[in-house]
Amino acid sequence: MVAQDGSGEGRRQEERVAKNLFVRFTKLEDLHADVPYRDGQLLDIGGGGLCLLVEEALPLGSQLVMILEFPGWQAVAGDKWIATKVEEDVGVLRALGMVSWVAVSQTRPELYETGISFSGMITA
Repeated sequence: MVAQDGSGEGRRQEERVAKNLFVRFTKLEDLHADVPYRDGQLLDIGGGGLCLLVEEALPLGSQLVMILEFPGWQAVAGDKWIATKVEEDVGVLRALGMVSWVAVSQTRPELYETGISFSGMITA
């Protein structure tokens, strides 16, 4: 399903930060199957969620397990992060989220912009 306006802008409560990174993700129900993680391009991220550019329209309400890698950052003391600005340092965030909207990309119509609301963090 695709959201009518596809933007999610009206519902956003957290400020977004633009990032040009890749995210690996899988549906929660595929986690223990032999379904490989897929790649998506991170378009932006904020405290409440993120927007990915992906190859398929994911069903609204799908639960995703995501792995985000941030070059130049390090995780310290649990949930605290520091910016090292050293590309070899890579902070890894494992998060759970729910697909809240999907729209055909305006700039790349073969791909889908997908809004995901964070629902948790994986600490393992």
